[in-house]
Parts: sequence; C-alpha cells; structure tokens
Amino acid sequence: MFVRRSRIKLVIILASMIIGTAYAVSGFISLYNWLVVFALKGTVKSILEEYIPGNLGTSLILLSIGLILLATVYYALRQSTTKSISCLIVGCTLAVAAMVIQLLTVIAGLVDTLIIGDVVSVRSIILGILRIDAFLGYITIPLFIVSLWLYKKEAKAE
Repeated sequence: MFVRRSRIKLVIILASMIIGTAYAVSGFISLYNWLVVFALKGTVKSILEEYIPGNLGTSLILLSIGLILLATVYYALRQSTTKSISCLIVGCTLAVAAMVIQLLTVIAGLVDTLIIGDVVSVRSIILGILRIDAFLGYITIPLFIVSLWLYKKEAKAE
C-alpha cells in the first residue's frame, strides 16, 4: 500500500480486499433479490432474503462501498499512497454511516412499536441488527479506526 510495506499495512490491504469483496457480493445478492421480487415476480427463490433485502437502494450502497474498498487495494498495488488512504477512509466512513442508519432504523421501529402499544418482536430486532449493511459495518469499524490512525501517521510524515 505504501512505499515501505509493514505488516500492518499488508493487513490493511488484505482486510480491505476481504471486506470490499464481501460488500460487493452482498450488493450483487441484494440486486438479485430485488430482480427476483420485481422482475420475476417471485418465480425464483431469493437468497438470504431476511439478512440481505431485495432493495435497489441497499444494493447500490453495498456495491459502492465494496468498489471503493477494492479501489484501496488497487491504488495500494499501484503505489499511490494518498489515493489508497483516501479510498480507505471514504469507504469505511460510508460503511459505518450505513451501519448507523440501519441501527437508527431498528431503534425507530422499536420506539414506534412501544408507542403504539404493540408486542415487541425480538426476532425483528435481531434481524434488523444482523442485516448485512449493519453486520458488515460492525466488521468495518476496526478498519475505520486504523485508517484514521494511518491518515494521521502519513500526514505527520509529510
């Protein structure tokens, strides 16, 4: 990723590649689920529809985050430190933002259920917390922290 490759930088590259691939695959699965529901009218079975919703917006967000994190690896292999770090920070920021939005949606649904007086479904809360954009966001948090540390370290070096 950078001129002098230390172990932590190689771990960051590997983590970006794995997490970026997971986001991209999840985005394609979400797009597939959306096509199954709307274009094929349910004639074909969805894949992991409880955790990866068939939502066009979700698929675009997941694909964007995945491609940005994979761009981190691309720029790292091309020895472009600044572009690599910026892609890493932007991708991680978007991932954490998507996670926070999903968790706020779960909290809003819970508060709405409590205000109305309905029975709180633990299953719906768990499925909301374990939805793919939130789950991958949890995994991205350490990478986000390390990317900010790396940015500070590179900024001091210049």
